[in-house]
Amino acid sequence: MNLIMLETSQMLEEHPLLSEKENYKVKYLNILEYFSQKYSANDPWATQTLQLYIKKFLGAENSYKYSNFDLQQNAKPVLATKFRPFKFFSYRYCLIIDCIFICAYGDKDKGEKIFYELSSVYHKRYQKKIRQVFDSLYDPTVSTEGIVQIQYLKSCWDMNREYVENEPIKIIVTANMSAGKSTLLNALVGKKVNKTQNDACTAKIHNIVNKPFEDGLCYELDYLLELDADYQTLMDDNTNNQSSEITVGTHLRTVGTNSKRIWFIDTPGVNSSQDVEHKLLTEKVICNTSSDLMIYLLNGENIGTDDDHKHLLFVLEHYHGKILFVVNKLDRFRKKEDSIDETLKTVIEDLTSIGFENPNVVPVSSYAAYLAKMNIFSEPLDEDEQDEFERMSRKMKKPEYQLDKYYPEEIKATVAIESDDENHQLLLHSGILHLEEIINSMR
Repeated sequence: MNLIMLETSQMLEEHPLLSEKENYKVKYLNILEYFSQKYSANDPWATQTLQLYIKKFLGAENSYKYSNFDLQQNAKPVLATKFRPFKFFSYRYCLIIDCIFICAYGDKDKGEKIFYELSSVYHKRYQKKIRQVFDSLYDPTVSTEGIVQIQYLKSCWDMNREYVENEPIKIIVTANMSAGKSTLLNALVGKKVNKTQNDACTAKIHNIVNKPFEDGLCYELDYLLELDADYQTLMDDNTNNQSSEITVGTHLRTVGTNSKRIWFIDTPGVNSSQDVEHKLLTEKVICNTSSDLMIYLLNGENIGTDDDHKHLLFVLEHYHGKILFVVNKLDRFRKKEDSIDETLKTVIEDLTSIGFENPNVVPVSSYAAYLAKMNIFSEPLDEDEQDEFERMSRKMKKPEYQLDKYYPEEIKATVAIESDDENHQLLLHSGILHLEEIINSMR
C-alpha cells in the first residue's frame, strides 16, 4: 500500500448514493467489490475502503453479501438512467470515480485496465463522457463541468490530489517524559490520538499525518491498517508490529486558517526509566531524519533538570535545523509564587548558556488548548475534564496567564478570534493558535 493513502480523505460524508434505496446500494457495492477483488485483492487500502463504503451505505449492522457476480449481466441496473420528479439522472459517472478511488487511486496503469473493463458495459453513447471523467482524475486540465452528479466526489478527489502535491512540513517533536508531549499533539490534532499515560507508552515513533479535509475518520497503520480506528485501537499498540513506527492519519482540527500538509514525528521520552530503547530511538530520529522544524517541549514546572540538560546537549550537537522551544504547563503557576515572564527569561538564559544562539522560546498550555478544542468540535468531556476546563477558563482570563501575549508581534498579527465565547478565548490564551501559525509558516 502506498503510504500517501494515509493522507487521503474519504469521499463518503455527502456521497450521492446515501439517499438511494438499499437494494440499489447493494448492487452498486457488488460492482465495487468485483473490481476490488479482481485488481486489488491484496491491497489493505482497497479492502478497508470497500468496508467503509458498505458501512456508510448500509449501516454498521448489515447483511451485505457478494456472490456469483457477473459484470456484464449485473452492472446494467446500476448504470441505467433513473427518473425522479422533474429530472432524469444516473450514477454511472460516480461509479467510475469510486472504482478508481478504491482500487487505483495512485496507479494510472491499473486505472486504465479497470476503466477498459468497466467501460465495456456502458452504452456507446456514454463512452466519450466516461473517458472524460476518467481522464479528469489524473489530469486536472480536463473539465467535468456539467456532470452534476459527480460534483461532490470530484471536488473531494481534487482536494486530495492537490493536497499531496505540496511538500509536507516535517516536524520532530521531542521532550523528556512529563513535559506533556502527547497532550500537546492531541491539542494540535484536536482529537485524542496519542496516549498521555507515561507508563503505557512503548518505544515507537508515532507519525501523525494530516488529511486535507474532515471525513470523520482516523486511520492507523500499526502492523494492520485500520481506516476507522476507534479510541481503543488508537491507544493500544499492536504487539505484532515489529517495526519502530506507527502512523496515524487524520484531519488536524484548526480554528481559522486550514493547516497545511503536516507530518508530526513524535519521539519517545528520552528519560524513560523503563526502557533505554526510548532514548536510543529518539536520538536515531534526531540524527537521521530530515525535518523543517524541531519542537522541543519543556515542562514549565520543572525547568533546568539534569535530564533536559543532557538531551539539550545531544540536540545541540546532532540537530542542525530550526528549533522552537515550547514551554508547557505554565497554566499551573500560582500568581504569588511563580512568574511566567521570569520563567521564560530563565529558559532563554539557560539555553543560551548551553550553546543555543538566540533561542526561540514560546509558552503554551497544551491541556487548556486540548479541552477548548474538544468543546469547539463537540467532543464529550468527562467530569474531571469539565472541571479542569472551567478552572482554566477562569484562570486564563487573567492577563498574567494569557500566553498569547508572549508570541512575536508578526505572529500575533496573523491570529484572529472573532468569537468571545469561553471556548475560543481559552484556545486563544492557551497559545496553541500562535504555535499553529508558526508551524504553518514553515512553507
